[in-house]
Amino acid sequence: MKQKLLLFFSLCLLLTLPVLAQNKTIKGTVTDAASNLPLAGVSVVAEGTTVGTTTNESGQFTLQVATTVKKLTITFVNYRTTTVDITEDNLSIRLAAEVKGMDEVVVVGYGTQKKKDLTGSVSTIGAKDVGGRQTVQVSEALQGSISGVSVTRSSGAPGSGASIRIRGITTTGENSPLILVDGVPVNSIDNVNPNDVESISVLKDAASAAIYGSRGAAGVVLVTTKRAKNGQSSLEYNYEYAVQTPTSLPSFVGVQDYMRYFNEQSVNDGASSGPYPQAFINSYLDSNKVSPDRFPNTDWQRATMKYRFAPRERHDLVFTMGTGKLKTKASLGYQNAGAFYDNFNYNRYLVRLNNDLQINDRISVNLDIAYRRTTTKSTVSTPGFGSPVYEGRVLPPIYDDYYSDGRYAPGKDGRNPLAQIYEGGFGKSTQSQLLGRLAINVKPIKDLTLTALISPSFDFDKNKTFAKQIRFTDINDPSRVIFTNLRSTTFLNEGRTENLIMNGQFLANYRKDIGKYHSIEALAGYEENYNYFESISASRDGFPLTTFPYLSVGSQEFRDNSGNASESALRSFFGRVNYSFNDRYFIQGNIRYDKSSRFGKNYRDAMFPSVSAGWVLSEETFLKDVKWLSFLKLRASYGEAGNERIGNYPYQASLAASTALFYQGTAVVPLTGYAQTDFAIEDISWETTSTTDVGIDMTLLNSRLTVTADYFVRRTRDILLISDIPNYVGFNDPYDNLGTIGAKGWEIELGWRDHFGKVNYSVAANLSDAKTEVITISNPGSLGSIVNLKGYEFNSWYGYRSGGIFQNAGEVAASPVFPNTKPGDMKYNDLNKDGSISSDKDREVLGGSLPRYIYGGNIRLDYQNFDFGLVFQGVGKKLSLLPSESIQPFAEAFGNMPSAMVGRLWSVNNSAEQNKAATFPRLSRTSNGNNYLVSDHWLVNGAYFRVKNITLGYSMRQAFLKRAAVQSIRFYAAVNDLFSIHHFPKYIGADPEAANLGYPIVTTIMGGISVRF
Repeated sequence: MKQKLLLFFSLCLLLTLPVLAQNKTIKGTVTDAASNLPLAGVSVVAEGTTVGTTTNESGQFTLQVATTVKKLTITFVNYRTTTVDITEDNLSIRLAAEVKGMDEVVVVGYGTQKKKDLTGSVSTIGAKDVGGRQTVQVSEALQGSISGVSVTRSSGAPGSGASIRIRGITTTGENSPLILVDGVPVNSIDNVNPNDVESISVLKDAASAAIYGSRGAAGVVLVTTKRAKNGQSSLEYNYEYAVQTPTSLPSFVGVQDYMRYFNEQSVNDGASSGPYPQAFINSYLDSNKVSPDRFPNTDWQRATMKYRFAPRERHDLVFTMGTGKLKTKASLGYQNAGAFYDNFNYNRYLVRLNNDLQINDRISVNLDIAYRRTTTKSTVSTPGFGSPVYEGRVLPPIYDDYYSDGRYAPGKDGRNPLAQIYEGGFGKSTQSQLLGRLAINVKPIKDLTLTALISPSFDFDKNKTFAKQIRFTDINDPSRVIFTNLRSTTFLNEGRTENLIMNGQFLANYRKDIGKYHSIEALAGYEENYNYFESISASRDGFPLTTFPYLSVGSQEFRDNSGNASESALRSFFGRVNYSFNDRYFIQGNIRYDKSSRFGKNYRDAMFPSVSAGWVLSEETFLKDVKWLSFLKLRASYGEAGNERIGNYPYQASLAASTALFYQGTAVVPLTGYAQTDFAIEDISWETTSTTDVGIDMTLLNSRLTVTADYFVRRTRDILLISDIPNYVGFNDPYDNLGTIGAKGWEIELGWRDHFGKVNYSVAANLSDAKTEVITISNPGSLGSIVNLKGYEFNSWYGYRSGGIFQNAGEVAASPVFPNTKPGDMKYNDLNKDGSISSDKDREVLGGSLPRYIYGGNIRLDYQNFDFGLVFQGVGKKLSLLPSESIQPFAEAFGNMPSAMVGRLWSVNNSAEQNKAATFPRLSRTSNGNNYLVSDHWLVNGAYFRVKNITLGYSMRQAFLKRAAVQSIRFYAAVNDLFSIHHFPKYIGADPEAANLGYPIVTTIMGGISVRF
């Protein structure tokens, strides 16, 4: 038996000898072509096989390949993929950094193009620009990164994002761009993990966006996620912990000053004295030490925002595997963010699985699955009260938060944000989305690719609001309720929504080089989008148990429910043709035909064409010998795009239900009836935006300097506005195509990439401007503080021209005034010279409210294992209204007194010189409404410069890591929104980006580690 086994193994060994004899061992070293430093983790794969390896920390590799293998494919992140011939057993391979200039391939509508071939206005940023910003939301990473793209935050609250505008405003309605992830439309760019982003392309002019027709008027953002490459094999774990602190907060006076100023206001308004005797004020702090319940001294802002730092953390696990037939990239991300007070939290799970399958030489398949789940838990605001942040700013220190025995004090008549945070219930919103994407690519003949794509998206959202009654008891008698939080009972409302979005596409791409000089590329496509939405909600009141937030516990006598549904569809045919001659002259034409269910049957069709051309002057003989000029191209384009995001079926007359009481015999019974409430205009149609764009692309000094510049003119016609109809018609005012707005602007992007010694570095900057004006408008609506009037900037400030502050009674008597105006009140100019001040005759446009001269930039350095990055961003021109909480005293007739007013206030107790220098009017409740009307007195220069991000990283690739199966470890420290330089008065305590009463903008300090196996 042993002899038979020995014979068997000997035979197997003999059979393997020919195979072993056919292999050879290849060794080599891979280095950076610029710095000559070794590169670790580079993928080395035998061409045409799945056999591969990676380089060690010294850039060296050893690979056994068949003797028939003649070439190796070398790939590494941020370097050019290189194929080398196996000319010897020990190779020396130099990798060049990936070109980010004119040879860069960028994603465009339904395809890709080299940047040097583009004839439209398209800007692109890569994975480093997005992931390197260390933001949880992708929208924030765009801020300052691309010319012509304005990104604005209104809050730094957990889970908050930012608004994105491309080249200003296109309509009075929805101005956010169309977002597509891997070619599929999505509702929000923040549905993607920033670390999953490979690139983001922004289509800014109508020539590049016209291929998206009725959805492209506000611009298009194309997000491409990372995919595995052949020969890659890694498991990566990233962890980051961060703390956040407000960039600025308003401040308020102490309790004694509050009472003094309140007394002054009372006297100014006619009282003989204030409510607080001077002896009471003088002894108040001593009394507080003895009896804090009777003499409170509460810093409500500090008590409410109890944490100086709010925590944030995230985890990412990424698996990558690339072989010849199957390439997979899977990621799992988790983010959790807390707030400056308890019971406010945001967490998010993001899962993405991207698969690329090569079935055979002609058929390939992309199968992607993405899952997102977010949960936001927050406090519940009582009707009539604000958020905890607002309440913490408005409540003055004379109201108590806690009794000495630990019970909640009633604050201001039951208005206690601390009790609301901990005892007032909760709001919980959970959003779940499952998205699939299946694309089948077939190459039936050479140069032709057919793609069939289907992508369903399922949204399942649920919301719960459990609002509890809070009872505040007497300080001396805990059994006696003296106030509640204005809720008669405990209330629960629950809602469920489902949304199905189905996207289907069929594309045919044909590319052919004809002879030596001619190249043609054609795209034909068909697309369908279907959206179905359904919601249901139910509520109950009167909960005997306040610790069990479920509907079954509530009273059956106080219950309600409702439901809603809607659907829409869009069907499209589109095409594109590109022609180039000798890579010198380019022309491109696009056309799209859309048919939308949002419009009436006879008005659903629209055609959106575009044409563009490019001329590469650097290929002409008269510039061929200019050594400092690497590339120069002129571009020009004209195109049209539309906007169909106008709500569902505004052309139809809707019926609204109402319940009325009717007699049936002698009994009175409630019956439900229906009536038309809106006047329907059947022929409303698309808003259409046309754009003319001219641009230039240049690379200079051996492609180290890149320059891109554009000038554009845009006009949007047939804007949907509310049409004013006579009241006797009996219907609400309908929407109709009644307005036109236009915009002119320019953009410039500069980039420099080079190295000195072992230091690789790059610098980039961008600057842009867009001025949007109202050309025609049939019904500007009510004239509030923001207006849209013909001939003026869109969303202009509208108010009074200030003449300062009245100093004495003589000035008041000699000037046009509001009734009851006295010395110390604001003085306004009588614009129409009729001897009086009125809101309809003495207000005018004060300037635009939209940001202008938007800029940004970054600096990056790499030295051996260290990397450094700095990103800045800002706005060069903007008119901003000072925040009311920092300039208005005694909000709601009792509120806090901003400390910004101290020493800058007109007062009868001041000297004449002090009053002449005063910034703020006198304290007066009766004149408060007039003194704080919107005027140029309260508008400031809102321009600012902000350091958005600073990151310092260190990567380890030592040999001892390899023994632990670790390719590399990177440590980094970073800070976001470190500081800003602006024109807001320092004493105001406001952030220039979001000067409001809400959750503050935050500075984020973080550290992290990335381990690659």
